[in-house]
Amino acid sequence: MSNDVAVQARDFGGCTILTVPGDLDAALADEVRWAANAADSRHVVVDLGRAGSVDPSAASVLAGLHERIRARGGGVCVVTRDHGVRAQLERLAADLGLRCYTEIGDALEASMSERQAGLARA
Repeated sequence: MSNDVAVQARDFGGCTILTVPGDLDAALADEVRWAANAADSRHVVVDLGRAGSVDPSAASVLAGLHERIRARGGGVCVVTRDHGVRAQLERLAADLGLRCYTEIGDALEASMSERQAGLARA
């Protein structure tokens, strides 16, 4: 799958959605990390809906991003319908709590619920 455009970032009610245009390779993983850091959000949804594969180093970047955001009281959710991508990410980040969803709506609902719970505790 071609990676002909950059990672797109948008805000959805305090949650940053990062849409990856194709397969997640090391270069796009760096863009995801940069976009997440620039947004300074504690709740990030990474939409890999167009990805058919994830480079192992890119999966490690997602896991590291999740750890950093989790340390700030948030988390990263990943959206993918590809069973191979999902299995790879779940194997890598099983102990980190990186959550994978098949629908972006489900990931947003989980992130927003987590965000609301955090606001209620504050």
